[in-house]
Amino acid sequence: MRIENPVVSHYNTPAMNPSSGSAFPLDNVPPERHLDLRDLVNAAFAGSSIDREDINEEERLPEAIDELLDSNPTVEGQTRPFLIPPVDINEPTTAALELPGIPAGGPVLQRDRDTLLEIARYRLVPFAHLKEFIFSNRHGSVLTRRMQALERAGFIVTWEEKLARGGHPRYALPAQKGMNWAMGTLRAAAVGEPHEQLVTFMLGTRTRKPLILAPNTAPPFLPHQVETNRIAATFARTPALGITWASSWHRPFPNNVRGLAMPQPDAVLVGAADGRPQLIFIEHDRTQESPGSFAERKAQRYQLLLDLGLVRELFGFDTFTVLVTVVDPVTQRPFERIRALQEVSAAAPMMRFIPAGWAHAMPAAAHWFTPDTPIRTSSMKPQDHAGLVSPFSNLGQ
Repeated sequence: MRIENPVVSHYNTPAMNPSSGSAFPLDNVPPERHLDLRDLVNAAFAGSSIDREDINEEERLPEAIDELLDSNPTVEGQTRPFLIPPVDINEPTTAALELPGIPAGGPVLQRDRDTLLEIARYRLVPFAHLKEFIFSNRHGSVLTRRMQALERAGFIVTWEEKLARGGHPRYALPAQKGMNWAMGTLRAAAVGEPHEQLVTFMLGTRTRKPLILAPNTAPPFLPHQVETNRIAATFARTPALGITWASSWHRPFPNNVRGLAMPQPDAVLVGAADGRPQLIFIEHDRTQESPGSFAERKAQRYQLLLDLGLVRELFGFDTFTVLVTVVDPVTQRPFERIRALQEVSAAAPMMRFIPAGWAHAMPAAAHWFTPDTPIRTSSMKPQDHAGLVSPFSNLGQ
């Protein structure tokens, strides 16, 4: 499909003509940083029409326009026509999208699809999370513009937290339209993968509903969710762990299976240990649950899954590991908390424990405590502790 370029009618005006002696919109852009922008936009000017399909396939071009609008005040979207109209570029167009293995109805740009899938995987995502993991090589205003476009298209909703100190951090949540597309995409992408049975079990036949937040009222679970998401995303992007699946859905499993109360991990991952796919559950502990409750709702339920032989039937794996990341925001004594959790997890040898800060900094390192690892110091230096193991040591690594 080819459409006429309305920019051509402006090309010979003094404000837009690079040979006229007036400032061309790119002249004030630092060439060493935006040389590719000049080439891309000049290429758009070169003909009397633009192949819209080629533009959609060339993701760097709409990014170039986004960055150009941010970096040069002479190209202002509110007062001057866009160099290339935003109908199919700055909006996540869904019309007539046919891509192998991807359900129709989602965003066209790969970057927008990645962003929407990240939000759907982690349920409630701060803009800071997206800047760190998706837009790390882009100006912050590009992230803001893409969030606005995805929200206008009905894929996401945004929410702002009101803090007495620290500003007003913003978050992205999937809307039902975005959730439906993302769940279909994740289900389709899992076919033939080691996590296919796991994802099928988690999605089941129910329609997963998006989270709805009241304005100006932070839910009590917000710190836990944000910290869990960052841990899971950090693991997912650690090559040594070989993560192929990561999600932090609320209550990812049915409440009961054959009368057995199911554990509800904070995050579910599939990685690789010793060259084989392995199932990983993450429990992020903020010292808000009693050790007795932790034993009943977590350690005992995980061990029962193994004792009753349900792991292969439900998840498609023979065993798993449970990684418990611990943060103590009140007393700042994480090792006291780890000791308490070790005591109630003595009968669950698949459990591994670590201060959350270590997990962020060195997720693949052999810095994990087993239920039997003695803790003889409160030092926050891993080298001061003996008997630490790798995260997947119970899986043959």
